[in-house]
Amino acid sequence: MMNIVEKGYGKINLALAITDRRADGYHNIDTIFQSIGLCDTVTVSEADAFELTCSQPSLACDETNLAYKAWKALCPYKKDNQQVTIHIEKHIPIAAGLAGGSTDCAAVLRGLNRLWGLELPETELCRLGAGLGADVPFCICGGTMRGTGIGEELKRLPPLPAWSVVIVHPRVPVQTKQAYALFDSRIQTAPVAVDAVEQAVRAGDFQGLTAAMGNTFEELIIPNVPQVADCQQRLTALGLQPLMAGSGPTVFALVPPGQEETVRSQTASWHDVDVYMTAIVK
Repeated sequence: MMNIVEKGYGKINLALAITDRRADGYHNIDTIFQSIGLCDTVTVSEADAFELTCSQPSLACDETNLAYKAWKALCPYKKDNQQVTIHIEKHIPIAAGLAGGSTDCAAVLRGLNRLWGLELPETELCRLGAGLGADVPFCICGGTMRGTGIGEELKRLPPLPAWSVVIVHPRVPVQTKQAYALFDSRIQTAPVAVDAVEQAVRAGDFQGLTAAMGNTFEELIIPNVPQVADCQQRLTALGLQPLMAGSGPTVFALVPPGQEETVRSQTASWHDVDVYMTAIVK
C-alpha cells in the first residue's frame, strides 16, 4: 500500500499586528510569516478503514483535530471509497503559537492531494484550508510571506538566509481564542512596524529585522503568563532580541551568524523549559 510522507513545518511571526475585530468574530491581522525547521512528520497511507493517530497521547485524534478536518474536507473530491490512515509524529509543542495544528492540517491536505491523485492546485488547497484555520493557507505554501485579512491573504516575500533560530517553550499552553479575547477587552494597543519588517526582509538586513520585529499579542499575554517574560529575559541576557511567537507562549530569537554554538551551549542547562535550535526554511 502506498504511503505519502509530508513535513509540517512550524512558523514564527516576524511581525504580527492585530488591526481590528470583524463582524464575523474573526480578527484582521497584518503579519510576516516565516517557516522554521522545527516540524512534525505526517504520514498518510492507503488503508481499509480511516484512522488518525498521533505520537503525542495528549492530542485528541477526533473530529476536533485539524488533521481530521483536513481529511473530511477532501473526502468529497476522492474518486471512490478510498480510505486512509493518518499518523502525526509530533515535535512542535501544542498550543505554543508555532502553528502546530495548522501545519499538520496543511500536510494532510497536501498528502491526500498526492495520494489520491486529485491534482488540486495550491490555490484550491489554500481556499479549503482557510475554512479550517487562519494559518493553514500559509502552512500549505510556507517560506516567507506577508499575511493580511485573517492571515489567509498572502503575498510572497524574498526568502531570508538560513539564519538560525532559538526557540524557548515554557511548557504552558495559550489558546489562540483566549488570546484574541484579551485584545477585544483592550481600548488600545501599541503599533507594530510591519512595513519596516518587510523592508528588512527584502534587504536581508539581520539587524534591521530584529530591531523592527513586534507582536501585538505580547502586551496581552505577558501580564497573564509571566513565563513568557522569563524566557525573554534569558534570551536578552545572551545578547539576543527575543519576540513571542504568534499568540504565545513560545519565545524565539534570530541568532546572529557565527553565534550558533555559543547560544546552543548557553541554553543547554535550561532544563525547566524546552529549547530548540532550528533554522529559517525557504
